[in-house]
Amino acid sequence: MYCLYDREEIGYTQEDWLRYFEEHDENRLQPDFSKEPDLTEEQALMIFPSIQAFQMGERSDGVHLMKEVRRYADRSGDRTYLECMKWFIREENWHSVYLKKYLDCYQVPDMEISVLDQCFRELRRFGGLKGEIMVLAAAEIVALSYYRALASCVESPALKQICRQMLVDELPHIIFQGQTLGRLGFGRCEELIAVGLMESVIAATWIPFRKVFLTGGYDLESYAKECLGYLKQMMNIAQAKS
Repeated sequence: MYCLYDREEIGYTQEDWLRYFEEHDENRLQPDFSKEPDLTEEQALMIFPSIQAFQMGERSDGVHLMKEVRRYADRSGDRTYLECMKWFIREENWHSVYLKKYLDCYQVPDMEISVLDQCFRELRRFGGLKGEIMVLAAAEIVALSYYRALASCVESPALKQICRQMLVDELPHIIFQGQTLGRLGFGRCEELIAVGLMESVIAATWIPFRKVFLTGGYDLESYAKECLGYLKQMMNIAQAKS
């Protein structure tokens, strides 16, 4: 598990975040598929359902999220946060592009319907912007463990490139979401909700994708411990801002 407290982004202002997202957008990953191996049927059955599901989750247009962000910006006058979130959604969509390219390399189709993605979308509709961010953060936290595991599942140079880039992007996102929750107000009630939500998301991702996690070196206990550890760090960041 990575320590978030030691990262430069921990001291970022809204203006710093806006500059971060703008500069980050100028250096997008171009995965190299020239050395991709053939995958066995067993490997394909193990990794592609989860990649399809995560790719679908990353390609959200963020319509409902941005509606809540605009409401918050109108109330608070924080237009910088509004601009940050536009860039944030763009970055998430790039993640979808990376995964789509990997699926295309092996001629695997996109997933049209995902029960997991639908559950995330429905959960995010409750609780206004704070609810949106809490669900979003839970998804990003499980992604940290997922991409670490996925990178170890097969000897694929392009997949390892993509997973490394996901970690580079997602770690600062957890800090960003924690600071946002702090500004919105994060107390004991929110903490209990966040833990319950995190535990539910851990179960919802472990059950269908456990072979990826197990192959990548996680059992359920270590997966849950890592996710809850990231959540604890994010909650501490939020409480420091409250």
